[in-house]
Amino acid sequence: MPIDQCRNIIMLYRLRERARSLIEASRKTGNPAVAQIYTQIDNWLETQMAYAMSAAR
Repeated sequence: MPIDQCRNIIMLYRLRERARSLIEASRKTGNPAVAQIYTQIDNWLETQMAYAMSAAR
């Protein structure tokens, strides 16, 4: 796997972790609308991660 693809996968993984932590923080503070936005971002990042993984094969 080329180094650029590895970097992209790592970056996407980190972004998903950040989105998930923001989802939890938003839920704890009582902001369901903001949590929903971060959930949509997480779903989009999941799709991008699947593309990056399949391109790596």
